[in-house]
Amino acid sequence: MTLRVTLDSNVWERIFDSIDPESRAIRSALIEKRVESFICESAFRIESIRKSERAAYFSKPSMNIHTPGNVVLIDGRPHIRIMSFGPDDSLHPGVPTVQAERLRLAVAAGLRVMRGMAWLGLPSPREALDPSMFVEETTTQRDERMQRQIAVDAEICSRGVGKALFDETGGWQGFNSSTCSEKKVARVCAEWADGELAAAHVAYANDILCTEDHGIGSRRSIFNAENRAWLTAKLGIRFSSVSELCEMLSI
Repeated sequence: MTLRVTLDSNVWERIFDSIDPESRAIRSALIEKRVESFICESAFRIESIRKSERAAYFSKPSMNIHTPGNVVLIDGRPHIRIMSFGPDDSLHPGVPTVQAERLRLAVAAGLRVMRGMAWLGLPSPREALDPSMFVEETTTQRDERMQRQIAVDAEICSRGVGKALFDETGGWQGFNSSTCSEKKVARVCAEWADGELAAAHVAYANDILCTEDHGIGSRRSIFNAENRAWLTAKLGIRFSSVSELCEMLSI
């Protein structure tokens, strides 16, 4: 049975950095189809925004409201016949060049992208809009996976981590500049992405979550020791580092 591995950004970008010798075993396993690996689109929708730009970018949702239909009168009251709304992908600044190249190499090696949560105000970059990059699903599989993902994300947020930290700090309502430094905003956005990664890992029923993030120095982190223990006991997440994953693949 092929091992299904979720790769955190601090892992998959390292794997596809040609100067990292330790990751060669993982790259070989991917190319030889001995392992299936997955990354989460939160890496591009959230983490690809430069840290110095996150406070401004995430201070409000980036919505696209489209009303192509005409206004009509029904029972004497005006109604818009057709309306659609969602994230405005044109507002995403794009994936940084280095990350975009590593994404290209990752997809070429067989990695597939997992969907994150369906936030209407969170755009996707043009580099991550190709449907063929994503895990294939039937309509039923997608609906069932989304329900699992929503449930897990809610549990994560109930512990005060994941997107809960972003919301608590102000998030789309506007960060308070008197209490939120640029560094803190960057951190809560990264925490939001980590929460999405964990929820996607469970929803897609993967076997291993490979990350080098231990939440060190942060009392409230989804990947600190306390929350790792909870994720394992409650949700069955099995963690590994890059070196531990290499050992598994060499057996």
